[in-house]
Amino acid sequence: MAGREDVLREELLERLQSRVQQALSRQPVDLDFLEFVCNNELILIQSFADQIHIGTDILQQLNHLLELVQAAVENNPAVSHLDTSVGLRGGPRLIIQRDQLHYLLEAQFSVPCIAQLLGVSQRTIFRRMEEYGLSVTGCYSTMTDSELDNMVRAIKTQMPNAGYRNVKGQLMAMGSRVQWERIKASMHRVDAAGVLSRLAQLGCIVRRSYSVRGPLALVHVDTNHKLIRYNLIIFGGVDGFSRKVLYLDAATNNRASTAFSFFFEATQLHGVPSRVRGDQGVENLDIAYFMFARRGTGRASFISGKSVHNQRIERMWRDVWMAVTCIFYDVLHTLEEDGFLDISNTVHLFCVHYVFLPRLRAALHIFAAGWNSHPLRTEGNHTPQQLWHMGQLNTPEEEENLEELQNPELHWEDALMTPETSVSGVQVPEFEVPLADEDLAALQSAIDPLTDSDSNGCDLYIEVLNFVRLNTSTPID
Repeated sequence: MAGREDVLREELLERLQSRVQQALSRQPVDLDFLEFVCNNELILIQSFADQIHIGTDILQQLNHLLELVQAAVENNPAVSHLDTSVGLRGGPRLIIQRDQLHYLLEAQFSVPCIAQLLGVSQRTIFRRMEEYGLSVTGCYSTMTDSELDNMVRAIKTQMPNAGYRNVKGQLMAMGSRVQWERIKASMHRVDAAGVLSRLAQLGCIVRRSYSVRGPLALVHVDTNHKLIRYNLIIFGGVDGFSRKVLYLDAATNNRASTAFSFFFEATQLHGVPSRVRGDQGVENLDIAYFMFARRGTGRASFISGKSVHNQRIERMWRDVWMAVTCIFYDVLHTLEEDGFLDISNTVHLFCVHYVFLPRLRAALHIFAAGWNSHPLRTEGNHTPQQLWHMGQLNTPEEEENLEELQNPELHWEDALMTPETSVSGVQVPEFEVPLADEDLAALQSAIDPLTDSDSNGCDLYIEVLNFVRLNTSTPID
C-alpha cells in the first residue's frame, strides 16, 4: 500500500511541476492561465489529502503562488478607453456609454470579461446595467423547448456531425442566444444516438504551442481538396490570433486569381493582415505578391511552408469536413455509384457545378458564421468573434516579434519565388458551358439550385441533367 502511495505522490508532484513550467513557458506569461493551473492543481492535491500525505510546505508554496498570481491579475487591468466626469462629491465618475455596454452584452461577453475589457470593477458594470435597464438574462432567447428542438433539428439535418459547441455557434449565428443546459437537453431529445456516438469517438490531439500578438498579426490561408474529384475547390482564411474565419468559399478552379479574389474581399471587410502564412502552391502567388507590395519585403510578409504546419486552418478543415464537406462527398459519390454521374463527362460536371457549387458555398458561409460564434474551450469559452474584438481593444500598435513566427521547417519569402514551386500546384481541368446563352438563361429561370431538397440536391441534379439533355447537341451518355 505504501508503495502505491509513493508512486501516486510522485506522479502528482511531477504533474504539478510540469503544469506550472508549461504555464510559465508562455511568453509573455498568461496570468489567467497560470491562475487556472495553480487553482486546479491545488484542488487536485487537496482531493487526495486523505489518501496521500503531501508536505504542508508544498501546499503553502502553491497557495502563496496562487495568491501572488491573483494579486497580479487584479493589478493588471486591460487597456481602458473610458472617459470620466467630475461631480461635486466623491471620485470621478467613469463614463460607460449605453451603446457600448449594450454592444458588448449583445456580443455575448460575460460581465467579468466586460469589466476586464473596460478596466473597471464588475460592480461598476452592474451599476451601469441597472441604470440603463440592461441585463444578461434579457439577452437570452425566450423560445419554447419545442421551438428550440425544431431549430436544433434543422441544424442537425444540415450538419449531422455537429456537437454541442457547433450547434451553439449556429444558434448564435441565427440570432438566438440559448443557455448551455437548454442546448444539451435539446440535443439529447433530438439526437440522443448522435450524442452517444460522438462521446464514443472522443480523442485527444496534442498540438504545438501557438501565439501571435493580436488580430491580423498573422493570417493563415489554405485550399481544401476533399471534393477535387468533382472539380470543386474550397478556399479559406483564418485569423491566427482569434481563430476567426475571415473567408470560406468554393470555386471550380484552383487559379491564383481565384484564391486572391476571396482573400482580397476579406481584406476589404476586415483589414490587411501584417503577415500571411500559406503553403507553397501556385494558387497563393497572387496573395504573396499583394502582401509583398502592401507590407514590403524582407519582413516575412508572406510565410510559405507545408500545409501540416498551418495548424490554425488545418484544425478548421477537420470541422468543415464533419459539418459540410462529407455531406457533399457522400451525395456525389452516391450519384456516381447509382450511374447518374460520370466524372469524365464534362456535361455531368457542368450539372454538378450548377447545382452543388451554390449549395456548397451557402453551406460554407453558414458554417463560417457558426464557427465564429462557437465557444472555444481552450479560450475560456470565448468565441472567435469575441476574441477578435478583445484583441482589437487590447493590442497595442507595435511591431511583432519575428522570433514568434520562426520555424526551422518553414521557408520564408524566397520559397514562393522559385521555379520549382509550380510543381506543387494542383491543376483542375476546366471546360466550356454546354448550353447556348439563351438556354442557360432558361435553365437559370427554371431551376434554382438553392431550392429546398430532401435529397441534398440529388433531385435537382437529375432535373438539370434532363434539361441539358433536351437543350444541347453535346453527347451526354
